[in-house]
Amino acid sequence: MYEGWLILLRFGAKRTHTSSFPKSEISSLTSLIKLTVRRKELFEPGTRIVVAVSGGPDSVCLLHILYLLSSQWGLGLEVAHFEHGLRGRESREDARFVEKLSHDFELGFSIEHGNVRAFASREGIGIQEAARILRYKFLERVCTETKCTYIATAHTADDQAEEVLLRLIRGAGLPGLSGIPWVRDNYIVRPLLGVTKQQILGHLKVHDIPFVIDQSNNSRAYLRNRIRKDLLPLLAEGFNPAIVRTVNRTAEILAEDHQLLEKMAEEAYQDSLSFPSQEGKLGFSVKRVKGHPEPIRRRIYRMALRDLRLFSGRVRASHLLGIDQLVTTCKDPCASCRLPGGAVAFRRYEELFISSSSPEEQILDSNEGSFSVCVTGPGRWPNSRGKGYVEISLSEVASDFRSRNRKEYFRPLWLNPEAVKFPLDLRTRRPGEFFWPLGAPAPFKLKKFLISNKIPRGVRGSLPLLTRGKEVLAVVGVEVSHPYRLVQTSRKALSLQWIK
Repeated sequence: MYEGWLILLRFGAKRTHTSSFPKSEISSLTSLIKLTVRRKELFEPGTRIVVAVSGGPDSVCLLHILYLLSSQWGLGLEVAHFEHGLRGRESREDARFVEKLSHDFELGFSIEHGNVRAFASREGIGIQEAARILRYKFLERVCTETKCTYIATAHTADDQAEEVLLRLIRGAGLPGLSGIPWVRDNYIVRPLLGVTKQQILGHLKVHDIPFVIDQSNNSRAYLRNRIRKDLLPLLAEGFNPAIVRTVNRTAEILAEDHQLLEKMAEEAYQDSLSFPSQEGKLGFSVKRVKGHPEPIRRRIYRMALRDLRLFSGRVRASHLLGIDQLVTTCKDPCASCRLPGGAVAFRRYEELFISSSSPEEQILDSNEGSFSVCVTGPGRWPNSRGKGYVEISLSEVASDFRSRNRKEYFRPLWLNPEAVKFPLDLRTRRPGEFFWPLGAPAPFKLKKFLISNKIPRGVRGSLPLLTRGKEVLAVVGVEVSHPYRLVQTSRKALSLQWIK
């Protein structure tokens, strides 16, 4: 359970302006932000925005500029402050400062006091990562509670340079080296991402706007702080005075390349899907995934984790490599690899599954209870456990009725209508059953047929069978029984298809 408590405060007093926060004329920095918002399409006039304010210079500058623009663009602003509970009295004083600032601007104010250390310990993650996770969860709740459309954070060009260098030191691919995006998830926006710390301090000085300093930012215990205080000044002095701008330009170029690859990967993702998202699981054709270059494959795995809401900062390149090995080099058809947060990727013959739970929990076998429905003729008939329906219809024989180049479990089957006599049963399999596959010399055990056709165990228990007594006429979506096959002279056929 999330550790913290939330207070929503609203101030409705008449507008008052203190000498510290004058209704200033539009500054050059404000004009730059106006241009940036339009060029990057960050948000629209008339929208409502949650502004994340820590009390530091960056977030105070962001609030001031959006406040200046609010009368021109009809913006509705809400101030949100997350108190991490890490600096005792100092952080509580910062919270009071932001509360007063919100009151002076006559804006709604939301605050949450969190227990970051407890959350970090429970989740096994670092303090800074825990603080980021809890802060964004809080901002998202405020956004919902206050009916806002966007969340604005005060990331700057200096933050971008620090982040890119941090990821480079730790090891990252193109997505990581693309840095902080201008817009995340279509609603988190960073209007100051192209602005340097020097420009921000100049704006605050010109307008005589106070702010607070987080003393923990001076601690060299954190790698990010060492990059800010040691590495960037060293690079600026000894190698490139414009290092912040240079790194930002590089991140922007890489982000454009990344966007192109993401578009290509999205198409590959959709092409490789064999099981749409259900019960916290996605399935992919190993053959189709393997047919794409490695950079696209890695993105397919990231997209799957994203769609299952399993992707977080704890998913590293090594985890994506582990998934890729299941596809490309693993000889075990039932191998698996663990992912952060309890997620798992596992191979079942020619299918790759990415799931929120272990493969053992995904197994659906006959011990879950049998299912049977009487089929009196053509029509739509329900399948077991709510997994779609089976459609039976009398139609002209398709020219490709012998083709097997369709996805497993879902390809249409064609039966000889003269051999099929209703009523029949549509049911799940039973222990010890036999099946006579098309083209086989004689019947053999159904279980052996399913294993030899590489049908994953988790699918076998829910495969619909069309039967008469103990005789299996068809394993729906997979194969028709040899005695019920179409013959060359057939002009009509019973079409049999499992639709999920």
